[in-house]
Amino acid sequence: MLIDNITLKNFRAYQGKQPITLSTNPEKHVTIISGQNGFGKTSLLTSLVWILYGKLMVDVDERYRKEVYESGGYHRYAFKLMNRNALQEAVEQENVLKAERASTQNRLELARIDAEIDALYSFSGKLVLTNIFIPHLSCNEVSIARTYNTRKEREELEILIDGRANELTKTIGQDIFINDFILPKEIAKFFFFDAEKITALAEVKNIDEKLYFSKAYNEVLGIKKYTDLKQNLENLQLRISKKSASKGDLKKIDELQTRLHQLQELSVLHKEELEKKEQEQLIKAAELSKAQEELVRKGSAMSDQELNDYRKMRTNLREAMAKNKSDFNELLELAPFAMLMGKMQQVKDQIAVEERQQHTHLLNSLLKEKYSELKSAFALLKEVNQKEIEQILQTHLQAETNKETNILLAFTPDQTSLFNNIYANLQNAYAKQFKALVAEGKRLQSSFNITDKKLRDADIKAIDPVIKVIKSNYNELNTALAKLNEKIGYLKAELSTSEKEVASIQRQLSEQTKHIKVERQDQEKSATTQRLIQQLETFLLQLKLKKKASLEKNIKKELNSLMHKQAFVEHVEVKIEGDLIDIDLFDINGNIINKEGLSKGEQQLYATALLKALVTESNIQFPVFIDSPLQKLDKKHAANIIKEFYPSVSTQVVLFPLLEKELSEEEYELLLPKIGKAYLIRQEANYASTFADLYPKDLFSQFNQSLKAYV
Repeated sequence: MLIDNITLKNFRAYQGKQPITLSTNPEKHVTIISGQNGFGKTSLLTSLVWILYGKLMVDVDERYRKEVYESGGYHRYAFKLMNRNALQEAVEQENVLKAERASTQNRLELARIDAEIDALYSFSGKLVLTNIFIPHLSCNEVSIARTYNTRKEREELEILIDGRANELTKTIGQDIFINDFILPKEIAKFFFFDAEKITALAEVKNIDEKLYFSKAYNEVLGIKKYTDLKQNLENLQLRISKKSASKGDLKKIDELQTRLHQLQELSVLHKEELEKKEQEQLIKAAELSKAQEELVRKGSAMSDQELNDYRKMRTNLREAMAKNKSDFNELLELAPFAMLMGKMQQVKDQIAVEERQQHTHLLNSLLKEKYSELKSAFALLKEVNQKEIEQILQTHLQAETNKETNILLAFTPDQTSLFNNIYANLQNAYAKQFKALVAEGKRLQSSFNITDKKLRDADIKAIDPVIKVIKSNYNELNTALAKLNEKIGYLKAELSTSEKEVASIQRQLSEQTKHIKVERQDQEKSATTQRLIQQLETFLLQLKLKKKASLEKNIKKELNSLMHKQAFVEHVEVKIEGDLIDIDLFDINGNIINKEGLSKGEQQLYATALLKALVTESNIQFPVFIDSPLQKLDKKHAANIIKEFYPSVSTQVVLFPLLEKELSEEEYELLLPKIGKAYLIRQEANYASTFADLYPKDLFSQFNQSLKAYV
């Protein structure tokens, strides 16, 4: 499938009708569309997604979902898609036509004028596809044209097969036709992508993001359509079994089916409400950000919550300062002692001497008592040199008592202990404690002054009526956003619970029908259905294993061909568990490579390799459109991308580079042999963009000339 041409009319930067033809030459299948920032490269990419999907473009990529929601819904977003110059001219032209209308009574003329006025407020886009295959339908080309009227908020989609409306598109619905036969919206992100932002594929952080990408992987790998078919067969088997079920079984099955139906309906309602709440969340967040910016500009950026936090902080600081002051005063009482440490040492020495003297007196008293006892004992002995013994006892047991120290202090044991503690404190920790308390006091005082000033400024500004209104609006938005976040969390939890219960009920239904004996006339149907279900289960298992091995091989091959690090990835493991698909990269030592820890350039290469592998596995022939193709890549990696990726990613490739910044002339020369078409987007004085069709070899020379002219 190839896109032959695109025509835009009054879409964003493109005023009036602006056609562009893409290269369909299989040998030169690359088309380059370049221009300066703001000239309309991304607008062209957006127009393609809008033409195909309209309001369903929110399902294509988070980027479009965010843009639509931040605009306040699809109709407000669509209004912004119309070229501003065309809108201004529509207002002026409408006034002319209204004057003409007032001068006629002819009904045909009135109808013509009304139709012209209506057309003034419309913009449109059209794709013409060739080389397209539609089962059981012969066709050469398919055109898809979408028109939006900003005044009536009405959208029209027209699909023509070989220039005519076809019964197939009417029967199944035009949006379904595009989704089933052109490109499913779930996998469009892999064909329309911003190379700078695809790093999201390498930064999957939570289970919701894993499920989001897993659904897309399942769609790309072709697994989903077989799981849907299996589900349909299981429903058919259930209907057959119900016909032969006993009253008890039938009642149980009906109860389970009723509950299943309720859960499915609840899930639909929850999803719709979740979508609305997420839309409101983005709008409220944008409004909150705007209100906060206004408060910052007015010099009053603090919310009520922040003010309360600052008031608590001020109270805590005041209490901490009081405690610091109390501790400092206690320490200050010891300052005179610290200043007279010499005298304190003398006191300590005196206490020691007095303690020794007190001990000596006690000892002497005890020895005198013992001496008297010994003397009495010796007096009873005979034939002993008593004088000599007395001399010995007096020498060794009786201490000298003639050296008396004057008692100056007479401290009690408690007083001595207290003095020793004070002395030790003064000698060791006093200076450090003093310095620490002084520093802490200064810090607390400084923090208190800053906090107090902020609060006084906030109190003064709170009197300003303008700030008062903005702050009131900010607080309301903040409260509303908090409630929305709470509601979104609740809805997600409900959806998760519902999904688990649905899976449980489906298992119960399967078990309930196994023992039911089917009536004779339905036995063949039941057996065939059961056989097909078993075959599908076997096929799905084999398909997943095959896709797993093939995807692992392709991702590794693409990664190692794009990266200049030799054998950067030694092994790739694709884990498929139910509906969840996860991808792990391993280095040469068998360690898992943290994809979030890769550089932005390496993440982009990983995502690029993954996209290439997925496109290869999908077998979907559709052009690949790449915005910002070489952003964040060094020269060697860029050369690898140009030589290995772009020429082989699809049978038709369209690049939107910013010349010299994202694609140098040297890099362009590497790609030149594959380039069939080259366009330079030019912008007129009124900011209207047009496509200049150039010879590919002249692109850079024309670009340089346009730069000079622009300057």
